[in-house]
Amino acid sequence: MKTILKITAHLLLISLVLPTLVLAADNPWDQKLPFKKATINYTVSGSGSGTETLYIRNYGKEQAKYRKTTQKVMFMNVTTDDIEITTPDWIYTIDMKEKSGTKAANPVKYMIKEYNNLSSKEKKMVRKNAEEMGTSALKGMEGQVRQNAEKILGYNCDLAEVAGSTVYSIHGTSIPLKSQTNMMGMNFSTVATKIDKGSVPDHVFTPPQGITITHDPQSDEQARMMAKRTLDILKSPDAAQEMQNQAGSAMEQQNAYQPPASAPAQQGGQSGQNQGNMGEEMNKAMDALKGLFGN
Repeated sequence: MKTILKITAHLLLISLVLPTLVLAADNPWDQKLPFKKATINYTVSGSGSGTETLYIRNYGKEQAKYRKTTQKVMFMNVTTDDIEITTPDWIYTIDMKEKSGTKAANPVKYMIKEYNNLSSKEKKMVRKNAEEMGTSALKGMEGQVRQNAEKILGYNCDLAEVAGSTVYSIHGTSIPLKSQTNMMGMNFSTVATKIDKGSVPDHVFTPPQGITITHDPQSDEQARMMAKRTLDILKSPDAAQEMQNQAGSAMEQQNAYQPPASAPAQQGGQSGQNQGNMGEEMNKAMDALKGLFGN
């Protein structure tokens, strides 16, 4: 279930929310962060407590997130020890407790390829429709975006609020410095405590030894098809309405999962853990909403 949530969230981000178009010189999905490398430390609190570390290099094209949390679910302490590694080609999702993980294609590479194949006229239409679609989507979900809403650790941050998630991200980027999710009875807050722009260890961008990594080619094909479908919609005159329909379908599929009412304590604990992961991934998607409005 955890893997499905992460893949769904990435696809939702691609289809619902776009990167900051104004900053893009050539391709909206091929951008650079304001720093080449960094290590960001976070604290996690609320329904669960713990730590998170985000490693960044190559101006954000490579990222590795290490998260350890403990939360109480049905009178049980449920711990997580997860790693997510993102490269230009792949996304690795690893459960260190289970010593297993998955590898799936990074949907962004398909978006870059599809956008580069468009004509100049089609690219212009994509940008126009993206802004209109973003406005419509936010209104439909009663969300809002405010540029430079708060300064955190010396960085101006944009605020995105929608669907039970509040996220402050470094201005013009998708890097969150403070986020809070309140959904399905779970409440999580993740706050950055330190940003170090010094050297980043190479090994954090490689799955640890002893981890069994599985690859699902079907998810790769799904990402490829989603990229093509998204660009086909955005280059059409009716993009806003068509994308809203796509977004509604994606949300319905994600909300369709309901844990069995008679689940034993251990399964209930896992369900709570999955809900926490869902909130975290939805944070990521909701944060990127601000990109639809540029800087």
